[in-house]
Amino acid sequence: MASGTSARRRMRRLLEQPDFGAALAEIRQLPPGQALKHLQAGLAAGQPKTKWRAVSALGAVIAGLSQDDLEAARDFLRRLLWCLNEECGASPWGVAEALGEILANSPELAPEYASLLLSYIQPEGHNFLDWEPLLAGALWGVGRLCEARPGLMRDKGATESLLTLLKHDSALVRGTAAWALGNLGVDQEAADALDGLSRDQAELDLWRGGELQRVTVAGLAREALVKNN
Repeated sequence: MASGTSARRRMRRLLEQPDFGAALAEIRQLPPGQALKHLQAGLAAGQPKTKWRAVSALGAVIAGLSQDDLEAARDFLRRLLWCLNEECGASPWGVAEALGEILANSPELAPEYASLLLSYIQPEGHNFLDWEPLLAGALWGVGRLCEARPGLMRDKGATESLLTLLKHDSALVRGTAAWALGNLGVDQEAADALDGLSRDQAELDLWRGGELQRVTVAGLAREALVKNN
């Protein structure tokens, strides 16, 4: 028990230390099973920076694991996915974000799981996460995967799903969808929809560039348009 507690505390210290690059290098040296267990626990951290660093570290650790033991990486993904099942009872916080980061870093896994990640933001589907905080997390995960593998996500139909969510009542959802769409690439239909948000001054927090940024829906929509011009 003591060793488990010590390992959890060590992981928390690593996630909170100022030099996250050095911390990440140390995390990657840990036995994968130990690292993944305690990083998953970090997804539910009350401090946003700790949670987002756990997301980033999970992407890095699984990327390495998938090179050595692809089935073990798949097994961890299946356990994460189970956390988004209503019957599970485990914490779903940060899970969809971690899935997006993992797939963005793992070319072996992305084609297998991209459609499943997308299913969490598709209102017509059985997996749709209709609670705003979880939906926004899934949108961030989709947007991260769009950033890393836009061709794959276009082929999977991400554009249509993101366009639908640009009309959502929640600024957090609208803005994150606009950011994700900008990562994917903007066609004329998407450009028209984003232009319709160019005066939406509602604010939200978005994790990017290693920090939580306060932004507006309008700003994200304009960025998406400029990025693709």
